[in-house]
Amino acid sequence: MLEQLSIDHPSYLRKDASESTVMAPPTNPNPADSSAKQSLEAGLAALKQQDYPTAIALLESVTQTAANQPSGIRAQMGLVAAYKATGNVKKAIALCSSLAKTPNSQVKTWADRALTELTPPPPPKPPENKPKSAETPPETGFVAFDAGTKSPKKTIGGDRPTADKKTGFLPLEPAVEPGNAKSQPISPPPPPPTDQTSEPENSTETAPDTAEISGENSSGSPTDIPGVASPDTYQLTWRQAGRTAKSPRPLKPLKLLEFRVEAVASAIALFFLARFILQFLLTNTNSLLVQLYIFTRLPIFAPIQLFYRDPTPFVQMVFGLLLASSPWLIDALLKLFCGIETLRGSVLSKHSKEASRVMRSYCTKQNMPVPVLKLLPLNVPVAFSYGCLPRFARIAVSRGLLEQLTDDEIATIFARELGHISHWDFAPMSLALLVIQIPYLIYWQVAHWQERLCDLMTIEFLRSAVKFVAAAISATSYGIYKLLRWPMLWVSRRRVYFSDRTAAEITGNPNGLTRALSKIAIGIADNIEQQKQTSFFLESFDLLLPVGVGQAVSLGSAALHAPLEQILLWDVSNRERNWLTVNRAHPLLGERLKLLALYAQFWQLETELDLANAGVPEQPKKGKLSLVKSILEFKDSKLFLQGAPFFGIPMSLAIVGVLWLIGGIFSRTSIWQLDWLWGDRSIIWGCLPIGFSIGTLMRINYFFPDIIPRETASPSLPEILSNPESLPLDAEPVRLEGQLLGRSGMSNWLGQDLILQTATGLVRLHYVSRFGYIGSLWPFLFKETTRPSDLIGTSVVATGWLRRGATVAIDLESLRSQGGRVSDSGHPIWSAILAFAAAIWGAYIIIQGPR
Repeated sequence: MLEQLSIDHPSYLRKDASESTVMAPPTNPNPADSSAKQSLEAGLAALKQQDYPTAIALLESVTQTAANQPSGIRAQMGLVAAYKATGNVKKAIALCSSLAKTPNSQVKTWADRALTELTPPPPPKPPENKPKSAETPPETGFVAFDAGTKSPKKTIGGDRPTADKKTGFLPLEPAVEPGNAKSQPISPPPPPPTDQTSEPENSTETAPDTAEISGENSSGSPTDIPGVASPDTYQLTWRQAGRTAKSPRPLKPLKLLEFRVEAVASAIALFFLARFILQFLLTNTNSLLVQLYIFTRLPIFAPIQLFYRDPTPFVQMVFGLLLASSPWLIDALLKLFCGIETLRGSVLSKHSKEASRVMRSYCTKQNMPVPVLKLLPLNVPVAFSYGCLPRFARIAVSRGLLEQLTDDEIATIFARELGHISHWDFAPMSLALLVIQIPYLIYWQVAHWQERLCDLMTIEFLRSAVKFVAAAISATSYGIYKLLRWPMLWVSRRRVYFSDRTAAEITGNPNGLTRALSKIAIGIADNIEQQKQTSFFLESFDLLLPVGVGQAVSLGSAALHAPLEQILLWDVSNRERNWLTVNRAHPLLGERLKLLALYAQFWQLETELDLANAGVPEQPKKGKLSLVKSILEFKDSKLFLQGAPFFGIPMSLAIVGVLWLIGGIFSRTSIWQLDWLWGDRSIIWGCLPIGFSIGTLMRINYFFPDIIPRETASPSLPEILSNPESLPLDAEPVRLEGQLLGRSGMSNWLGQDLILQTATGLVRLHYVSRFGYIGSLWPFLFKETTRPSDLIGTSVVATGWLRRGATVAIDLESLRSQGGRVSDSGHPIWSAILAFAAAIWGAYIIIQGPR
């Protein structure tokens, strides 16, 4: 990675309309432009070969003929490097000053940074009295910490800096003066040469890395200037924005009482939902046994009398035991499946001395014991807290997090987890995690062991019977796991905002937390690419992770191909975004990073990302009819059509009111044939599914437009993420090529983990068999032999409808492999079937009448 005057593509800027106008290539190139381009490439090639006189002559000729064109600006950038290498620093400074006045914000930022590097620092002031030790942190209590105590990045087992095999991230150690150390940018793969890490940051005697000045990537292909970087040439860098040097101004106190009441209410809702599911399963199991007993007259199928009892006391006991023993039960789970071990304080101090100080200082201030530290031997960067009481709390971090994040970034993540513990939200979330682990472990282990069991069987009938039963149990358990997550989603999103804010207050470093969360998202996406699937650990522990796995899949992979502001624009500016996160365990990452940028602005800090002023909400309309206008505008909005199936349910109550009114009127007349409508409750229950049916049919044509092959787009992932106005209703027919990732075998028969790895990132795929879930589990019943899971690991072409909501996904129409195997999906068919089934059900309820 270039450490002097690097032409990189900063991740904290995005290409706006004005920049694209200035930096866009000409549409009608003339011979003069072609000559300038040839001279530019020749000059950059000479610069790369360190033939500075030739490079200067060629690049100066380009600046004279195309000064304000993209080629001219690139030539000026190259001249800065050439002048600096030949010792002509004055000319380099003059040229940088000229570039700093360009309207392109990225070029201006590059020029400002180059001026900083070219201008020698002022001589240090003589010390007054006794100089303060560089190792002494500022006298600010536990709020902010000195970046100068950053320890070298090390692996768990040694002191040698290494590049992580999963992400290619190489922790760099700049040779800077003590007390003024700064964490270096993390570069995406391929990792930079390790010998560059020893060069001082402000050196003016060594030549710059001309590979980046010349605009060539690792493959030797030329790159463009900042502002017009393609996904193939973009380089992720960090601004390394600072932190508070003293105690920051306090923020408004959090309303924790209301939040804790919500957490308790969510846990109670989880209890009643778990009780209902258990009772439903027990009752229907006995009903099935009764039918089998009547058919076979075998005593083995006699109904189980215990299943007829009220399960409430049993569920109460289980919830109590899970909550009380949550620290040790989660320890046992992680030990069994991940090999978790104790994280010693000395090991943590090697990676982050600041994190150790944060733990001690904050726990002392809050009068609570220091949590037990656990280490996950995983390369994916994750961290979470769990337990039932603060004295039994644990904070688990992965090896990947310690190796891929810098000193101050690790400290912000530990501060987040301390916030969860001090807010007491870690206890109900630990309970919820254990509750949902029960069906998830059944899904996972049944799918795993049926394969081994079938391999030992030689009789085909027995193998088919085992697969049939195992598929039913595994699929049902996965559905229950998804359902049990719902009561805790609201609290899960709310607690993330509180912990982010607490971490910013504890460390005074919102910019460090911004980098940490971004790197965690990138690390999760990279782990999925390396493992070729979403690990069971990531999915089952998603509720507790700092960044949601669903968001990290696309955002984390696209962050290596486009500026973060560009791909997070939807998160901060889409007007309907809050409605589209109701089924997510984490708030939008862009919204979180925007809040951190606002904290930095409040403390008068430079922001790591330019998100603080993005997506400013419109001022509410004033006037007496503003509410009526809002309702009418909502009725005509895309969001209304997007949620039509659900909005149709309350709207059906208006139909019920009209029918009741008709019945009430006729009940007072001699026309008695319609007086039964008055007060008939079956009409209420019947109209609810009918309203859902009408809403589904209203949006089905918008949701699934015709796919015409010649008009089907193939956008890159950054292009998909960059549209701030798109909604899931804006279903764009797309055709994307890539490798299909996901789990193999029965654990993916329903398409639980289908991811398309494209050249510019990862995109999730949604699949529904043309014959529904039965066709997914037992395709042989319908002579449908190809599931998407059968194509895992192969190159495929995915055709379907692109949906941009809180996450990015494609509703598949078909999945075609290079070998000609095709897996067809049936989303439109099953949407129509669901609508008609709901209408028939509602009509049946009304016909049956009150009981």
